[in-house]
Amino acid sequence: MGIPFWKCVTALTMFLVLSLHIANVHGLAVMSVDIGSEWMKVAIVSPGVPMEIALNKESKRKTPTAIAFRNGERTFGEDALTVGVRFPSNCYIYFLDLLGKKIDNPIVDLYKKRFPYYNIIPDPKRNTVLFKHGESDDYFSPEELVAMMLEKAREFAQDSAGQAINEAVISVPGYFGQAERTAMLKAAEIAGIKVLQLINSYTAAALNYGIFRTKSFNETTPMYMMFYDMGAYGTQVSVVSYQLIKSKDRIAPELQPHLAVLGVGYERNLGGLEMQLRLRDYLAAKFNNLKLTPNDVTKNTRSMAKLFKEAGRLKNVLSANTEHFAQIEGLIDEKDMRIKVTREELEELCKDLFDKVVLPAKRALEASGLTIELIEQVMLSGAGTRVPRVQDRLVKDLKSNQPLGRSLNTDEASALGAAYKAADLSNGFKVKAFITKDATLFPIQVTFDKEVIDENKAAKQVKRILFGHMNPYPQRKIITFNKHQQDFDFTVGYAELGHLDENEIKCLGSLSLSNIKLNGVRDAYSKYQGQEGADTKGIKAHFAMDDSGLLVLQNVELLVEKTVTADTEEESTLSKIGNTISNLFKGPEEVLKEEKPVHEAPEEDPISQAPNNTTNNTDTFDQTNSTEQVKLNDTIPISDSKKNLKVVTVKETIDVNHEYLFVLPAQDDDLQSSINKIAGLKEIDLAKSRKETSLNNLETAIIETREKLEQPDYSSSATEIETRSILDKCSEISDWLEDDGFGAEAEVLDSKFDDLKKIVLPVWERTFEHAERPSRLEALNSALNNSNSFLEKIKNTTLDDTPFTQVEIDTLDKLISEITSWKDKQVEEQEKLPKSVDPVLTIQTIAIKHSSIEREMRYLMTKFTSWKPKKKEEPKVKAPTSQTDNEKAKTPEEQDNDSTVKTNAHDDVDKSTAHEPSNTIEDNAESESPLKTDKPKPTELPIVEPTKTEEKRDDTHTEL
Repeated sequence: MGIPFWKCVTALTMFLVLSLHIANVHGLAVMSVDIGSEWMKVAIVSPGVPMEIALNKESKRKTPTAIAFRNGERTFGEDALTVGVRFPSNCYIYFLDLLGKKIDNPIVDLYKKRFPYYNIIPDPKRNTVLFKHGESDDYFSPEELVAMMLEKAREFAQDSAGQAINEAVISVPGYFGQAERTAMLKAAEIAGIKVLQLINSYTAAALNYGIFRTKSFNETTPMYMMFYDMGAYGTQVSVVSYQLIKSKDRIAPELQPHLAVLGVGYERNLGGLEMQLRLRDYLAAKFNNLKLTPNDVTKNTRSMAKLFKEAGRLKNVLSANTEHFAQIEGLIDEKDMRIKVTREELEELCKDLFDKVVLPAKRALEASGLTIELIEQVMLSGAGTRVPRVQDRLVKDLKSNQPLGRSLNTDEASALGAAYKAADLSNGFKVKAFITKDATLFPIQVTFDKEVIDENKAAKQVKRILFGHMNPYPQRKIITFNKHQQDFDFTVGYAELGHLDENEIKCLGSLSLSNIKLNGVRDAYSKYQGQEGADTKGIKAHFAMDDSGLLVLQNVELLVEKTVTADTEEESTLSKIGNTISNLFKGPEEVLKEEKPVHEAPEEDPISQAPNNTTNNTDTFDQTNSTEQVKLNDTIPISDSKKNLKVVTVKETIDVNHEYLFVLPAQDDDLQSSINKIAGLKEIDLAKSRKETSLNNLETAIIETREKLEQPDYSSSATEIETRSILDKCSEISDWLEDDGFGAEAEVLDSKFDDLKKIVLPVWERTFEHAERPSRLEALNSALNNSNSFLEKIKNTTLDDTPFTQVEIDTLDKLISEITSWKDKQVEEQEKLPKSVDPVLTIQTIAIKHSSIEREMRYLMTKFTSWKPKKKEEPKVKAPTSQTDNEKAKTPEEQDNDSTVKTNAHDDVDKSTAHEPSNTIEDNAESESPLKTDKPKPTELPIVEPTKTEEKRDDTHTEL
């Protein structure tokens, strides 16, 4: 019989419930984007799907960071690189490191040298980089190019998740400063993506490593790891610690894994790109030495682009092989290149680069204060670590006791770690807490002038460290200006960068980040001067280094402590309870981001530059300012004799004029112009995609139509007139496509497709009807046979042993007869008709009849499974009593009469207890007909399977 219909209905109901549940959680997916100089990886977290790499259109797990423009079309990834081989200036690559750079930055100069075929001009407003595209008037900034890649990343993520995604965590190199991080956020804004956090790539890789190894951490001894990440552009090394730390929850504290970055070292230009460029130049020199053509291959941009692509392939092959041939057909002047290159030659070309391999690792160890003996393992990350000589130098120069770790996926570690962070920050997911504390790579200080008291003396400049080298963040700091009572200004910028070389300092750009002018200081002070009990505590500027590594000035205020008269009554018990509860439920972020005071020092004190102990090494100028964290409405007792006085803290906000001194991304009209530009390009891409889809659908429909009409099943379902009409229409559309169709818009192509579909659809429907009708009739026959079998079994059983009424049995019998008669008649009529005529017996009508018989059977089966048969009890044997003698005295006829009466009475009691009140029809039937001795017992009912189902349903009902 197959699967019972009621089971199918139950499964469908459960599926619909689950579908509705899933529909409610749509829109919760988040993504992470690891956008590197050469490759971009995208990971997603969606309901029911843990961290997963999103595949691109080619079903690959990573996409080249490349964008090409050619003939009004925009391409990405591999398609863009294909365009770049023929038209190098049309394909933009390795533009990530141009974010936040002015035109005179050393990185920009190096980029021009590496890729001379780009037309790079200064932005007239911001003096940043602009790519002028060919001879057109199109200009693209690095922020716009990054925004395009982020938009493409979201497209990959949405295709994988099957829903819209607007939130992301983006990984960036750790050596990105304030300008680069701000530019990255602006690029995401242009793309319409909400950035939950910028995370350093090495921190994301360390997080990906830690989330699967929390069982190996403990709360007493930290586990130290080194992560060595050599990418395409640069190399980053981090030293991190893993430890279990108790949460701050006072009610139910638990051990939480904690990741802290202790030391970082990097080499900005040590990576696979530099090796590839040197190999490219080596191949060009080798080819020129062959004298196959008088032209210099280095002067031809297209030839150099071909060599650059081949050098990248050759570099990857030589990582696994000792030698290989570089081959390019038609490199220049129709001349082919075939040059054998060995791994030794490549290593000789990059000898100075391999000498620098260990330098970032040593800097990271030095910054962390640890030695290599304390490092558990050196974990490799990044595609550059696949080069054998890189691994050899690490083993030789680091002298670690443990072998190099290769358990991380070198390409995807950062993307997956950032995806976990995205799920943690998103409101739609609940993940196990994993606390991360990053480290400040470039220290930040505040510089200001002491307030001039004697006009004849020059103002002395004071510097105060806000965030020292390797200070953890996120974190808040406060700096207090005690002497200034007039409007003044101060500068925020990078502090001493002795751990960097001179060229690297130049790469950071402007060392001054912002100039902050405070207005209304004098008015704020004058407001409280002369007030009795008012004591000013100076101007306090509140800074924060947020999760993304960005410095934020939160607010500036004048702090005043006022002594006021309080009520003589003590604080009420209810108020005390309220304050106690408020203190108990402080969030963990208040502890993690605790504001730390940084005070203004006296003039005679030397400027403290200790990087890791900023707070402890700054002296307090005003000793009355020792209480930095006094909150509004806090009370401080004055003395035991004056309990009616209390101190109230008043905060007066100071106006701030914030002028940024580093490279800022586009603002206002320029920002809106960039957003409109990206939106316009997206519309063009969508129109192109729609046109391609429409054209493909039309061409496919023509081919399939002609092929199907050659098949007997389809040709027999069409008349000669219909066949001729369809073939003529196909020829007409094919001729139109060759002449004008390929330049037509999507709407015109769709209309042609609809015209063809109108005349083809009736034939296809007939073919489908003829093909499906036998199986549908077979299913209907099976349902009728099963129903007949069920009906016969019921008829062979008396009504009082089944839950069915005579009306229900007659209804089923009538329905079976009607459907059988209808089916036989319709089948007979259908067999008389040719296949080219519309059928009289359609699949839809068969389905309706099938549904009606299944519905009736489902009703009866449901009633049967919920029915409990009557239980018959054996007659009770009564003990002999004193009436025995009387019974013996009775005649045999009198004894029979008494016995009959007693039996009937017993039967009446059984009926009243065995039947439910609703079974009145069955009770009446029993009362009318006497109990037969040959009637089968309930357990002997032929229908056995529903009884089993009844037991299962009873159990399920009990659990619910």
